[in-house]
Amino acid sequence: MVKVKVFINQAVDSYAKRVEPLLLQKEACNNLMLGIMNRLKENKTDCFLGWVEANGEIIYAFLRTPPHNWILPDIEVNSLDFIPVITNYLYQHGYEVPGVLGPIKYAKAFAQQWEEKSGKTASVHMNELIYQLDRVQIEYPLPGQLIQAELADHALLAKWLLLFGEEANAPIDESRASSLAAEFLHKQTAYFLQIGENKVSMANKSRETKHGATINAVYTPDKYKKKGYATSVVSQLSQKLLNDGYQFCSLYTDLSNPTANNIYKKIGYYKIGSAIVYLF
Repeated sequence: MVKVKVFINQAVDSYAKRVEPLLLQKEACNNLMLGIMNRLKENKTDCFLGWVEANGEIIYAFLRTPPHNWILPDIEVNSLDFIPVITNYLYQHGYEVPGVLGPIKYAKAFAQQWEEKSGKTASVHMNELIYQLDRVQIEYPLPGQLIQAELADHALLAKWLLLFGEEANAPIDESRASSLAAEFLHKQTAYFLQIGENKVSMANKSRETKHGATINAVYTPDKYKKKGYATSVVSQLSQKLLNDGYQFCSLYTDLSNPTANNIYKKIGYYKIGSAIVYLF
């Protein structure tokens, strides 16, 4: 008889050694969880790091960094029998569960189990696709010049992050936008596309994994849309990351945004996975 047990702690280094081999089997698909783990190694914040063992062997992992949702990675498991064990553990130990994000089969099973346990109703917040790029396929030259955001750009970056949140159905308040802008500037990860004297689009180098980097916060103001600027900024930033030594780039897209998905495909991104976000 298989004995399945769940564990949660906050020891990042030992946790990473334990679960990284599983996550790296689908590195780009698991860029979110791998990237968060790498960030926690550098800057420890509040976190709950979970894993599942079957007869003493680790078979799955999951985590949460409050106030965000629980994350379920893309790990091949023979059955979904471990999902009720996770939800039972979270319920019995009083963990907060605002939502869950992960591959559809896992997140859906989690949502159904949590509805039964908690009496709360699960609603689909977003369906997402995960893309990978190994080579930029779009032809150069592209419009505009990729420039790194500077400290003097804080106000503009914060404003655009606020608007990006609204557009991406993931709204943030002004305080959060300002702190994110400061973080991006400190880490030197934010980039603009500049045409003449005007900044017309932005993108950010986000999470790093062992062999790749993720791009997020892709935003173009309405007055600059439909001019190829988003295509240009993502293409140029992707090429820069490859030139810097990353083997691949990855990103999440909203399944319901055909414009963004077509842009990424044109650049050379291809679908490697999907995810769904449930809120309770």
